[in-house]
Formats: sequence, C-alpha cells, structure tokens
Amino acid sequence: MNTTNAQKTVLIVDADRIERELVCETLAGKGLRLLVTGNMYQAFHQIEHLKIDILIAQLKAERIDGLALLEAAIQHHPDVGVIFITEPNILETDIGIKAMLAYKDTYFLSKPVNPVHLEALLHRTFENQRLTFENRQLQSQIDEKEGLRRLTGNSPQITKIRDMITQIAPTKATVMIHGARGTGKELVARAIHHRSLRHGPLIAFNCATLNENLAESELFGHERGAFSGAYYQRKGRFELSHGGTLFLDEVSQLSMSNQARLLRVLEEREFERVGGDKTIQVDVRVVCATNHDLEGASKRREFLPDLYDRLNVVPIHLPTLQERIEDVPLLVKDFLEEFCQQNGKPLITLAPEAIRTLMKYEWPGNVRELKNCIEGIVVTSTQSTLQQIDLPERILKAAGIAFSNLLSVPDIPKSVDPIGDEQHLHLNVKVGMSLDEINREALRATLASVDNNKAKAAEILRVSRRTIQRKVKEYGLSDEQDL
Repeated sequence: MNTTNAQKTVLIVDADRIERELVCETLAGKGLRLLVTGNMYQAFHQIEHLKIDILIAQLKAERIDGLALLEAAIQHHPDVGVIFITEPNILETDIGIKAMLAYKDTYFLSKPVNPVHLEALLHRTFENQRLTFENRQLQSQIDEKEGLRRLTGNSPQITKIRDMITQIAPTKATVMIHGARGTGKELVARAIHHRSLRHGPLIAFNCATLNENLAESELFGHERGAFSGAYYQRKGRFELSHGGTLFLDEVSQLSMSNQARLLRVLEEREFERVGGDKTIQVDVRVVCATNHDLEGASKRREFLPDLYDRLNVVPIHLPTLQERIEDVPLLVKDFLEEFCQQNGKPLITLAPEAIRTLMKYEWPGNVRELKNCIEGIVVTSTQSTLQQIDLPERILKAAGIAFSNLLSVPDIPKSVDPIGDEQHLHLNVKVGMSLDEINREALRATLASVDNNKAKAAEILRVSRRTIQRKVKEYGLSDEQDL
C-alpha cells in the first residue's frame, strides 16, 4: 500500500465475526486506521462523528443495511470510497440494488472474501480518490485565475465591480449582491470566493426553491428522527460550507422564522440542527443575492431589519446589460468561443452589422439571455460568418428591422449556380405586389430552381439555412406543390 494512504480511515461493518477478522488481517500493516464494528447503529455514529475515507460493509445481512450506510456515508463524506461484501451473483438477481447503486462508484466483493481481490479494490479506490483530489485542486486554481476573467467587459460599471471584488474578497465581510435576473449574481459570488483566503468549499442554496420546513432542514441540517422520513442525521448547508463560503440566492424568499435563525448564525456563528440540542459552531462567510428591494422590505417589516443590516455590509449593485451595452461585443466573442468549443465547431464570427443589431436590443433577460441567444445561433449555424439576417427574428423586430429589408435575390455566383450560366430565376412579380410578396416569390423561385434543397437556397441567397427554414414556414412554402 502506498505510503501516501497513511492516516486514511477505513470503516469495516460486518455482522460476521470471521469475515471481520479476515478483512482486518488483510489490511493490517498498511498504514491505515481501521474501525471495526458489527453493529449498525455504532457504524452510523462513527460515520457521523469521524472522517471516513473507505466504507467496507455487507450489502445484505440480517443486522446490516448496506444501502442505508451508503446513503449516510455519502451525505457526510461525499468522496467516500465504498466496497460491498455480497453474496455471489446478487447483482445479477437483484435489479433494485443495481438501480440504487448506479449513482455512486462502488466496488463489490463476493463471498468468501479473497484477500488479494480486496487489496486490489482498496488500491483502486485510493487511486480514484487521489485523482479526484488532484483534479479538484487544479480546478480550484483555474477557477481562482478565471474568476474575474469571466466578468467580461470594459465598461466603467463592470470595471468597478472587478476592482471591488479584488478589494473585498480577502476579507471576512458579508456581501449583498443586488441585481436583476440574468445579470451574473452567482458569477460574482464565485469570483469573491475563489479570490478569498478561505480553504473550504463554496456551497450555493436558492432560498426560493423550498418551503419553510425543507429550507430550514437544508440550511441547518436535522437529527435522525426529527420528523417523518428523517431516517438518519443530515448536515445542512452551513455545516457543509464550514471554512468556506455559503451563497444564498434569492435571500428575500426566506420565511421570517428562517430569517431569525440566519440572523443568529451571523451574529453568534452557531446553531442547532432541526430536532437537536447540540450547538454547532461554524466559520462561514455568507454572500447573498436578491433582485428585490430588501431595504424597502425591511422598512415595511417584510424582511427583518436587523438581518438586512447584517447582510448588507458590502453591497454590490450589478448593472443590467442595457446599462453596459458597450460590453456586448466582448461578451458575444466570449460566448461564440465557448459554444463553438463545446459543440466541436470551427470558430464562428458575427458580421459588424449583426453586432450593431444586438446592441440595439434591450435584453430584458440580461447577460443570460444574450448567452442563450448566442448558443442557439452557434448550434444552428452552417456558416463561419453570420450576418444580421441570421439573428433571431424577435431581435430583428425589436430593433425595427423587417426581414423583407434583408432578404434579396443577389446575382448568383457561378461557383454555386445550380441552374446554369445562361438561365435565370423566373419570378411572377406583378405591379402592386407588396415587398413581402415579392420576397416570398423570390424565395419560392430559388427553392424551385434547386429542387427544394434548402441548403443550396441558403447558399445562393447568402443567408443561413435556419433563416430559409424560418421564412419557408412564415411564407407558407412548406408544401412542395407551392413551389
């Protein structure tokens, strides 16, 4: 066994004394701390109060519930390795067990226990844990380096926010992030955490997703038997973020009761789990976010004034995208690179006129809406440079640009001319036709000339295939007899 595994703790839970002794003999002298029990409740106690790296347990036994132990171990130790001792062929005969274990990498050792196989599985588990740790360390370094870079833009507003993050991140001050939906509140919270001096994790919780009782349990944890369905003790978000940062999104949605409990944690740095009387002390930095007027709510006594004062120590106000519209070109460039890489496409660019059109749009969904827009453009694109006409129609209409002003029938380049050098499109254009009707006829004739091949029609008209498909539907040209 590698010496780097020294101080690792292995919990062995087996009702069979002979099997327990065999496992202990196999692992003896390996530099491991061995905890051994044949008692289910003692195993739960050790999982709760001690750091467990490996759980070795019977999967099915008269006095051992391996699945319950697995659930508790994952809850308290997310990176725990699990080796189950099973009856031969149990996984082939019990489909329910396979389904329940699908979410967690778990190894199985059939009875009778083979010491060589056990040691091999243990070595593989430690190697997986080492790789997980190294990947997490590397990702943490990347996140810290990239944290501020993800706040793209050169506008005065975003520049000021980056400077503020650099200044406040190393402190312990509580931060309140104010901003409309889609402005990047969680992105700012992550940048604050990654540039802080805290070594614990960043744990996020959306206060608007659960009712009062469930939110209380999620934040502060609960004891076994605290309420119906509480089969084992569970740590809450405050305990899980010990030494790190807790990001509370939509904090305005907390009930008055949970607001009071949150206020106490901020003031005393301690709390009790639901159904428990043991006081737990935590070192957690709280960063919260809201898109509501909490100051007004506190004056109306809809939000605890004392809690508002404790949360609003350092306020950060995020501008809407419309307020920093000059950042759109840089954001578009970043999003194009991101989604082209994700989808395995060559880098796509937007024509200057398309960028100017994006800057005319008000973006009610802010940066998130722009990001989703660019993702849609990337995944449906067939060209390396996209034009104004390739933008979503809602954006063109909002910018006061009609599709009929964009679609025309240019001279057909010989290199892509599907109807020959001496032939031309035959348009049924009559005096009095509207521009929309003329454009419909131009699109109809182009499609007819290429046997309804929309890709060729898009190439001829110098627009995207997506645009052709949209206009075919709008002009009612979806049936071949219309062509």
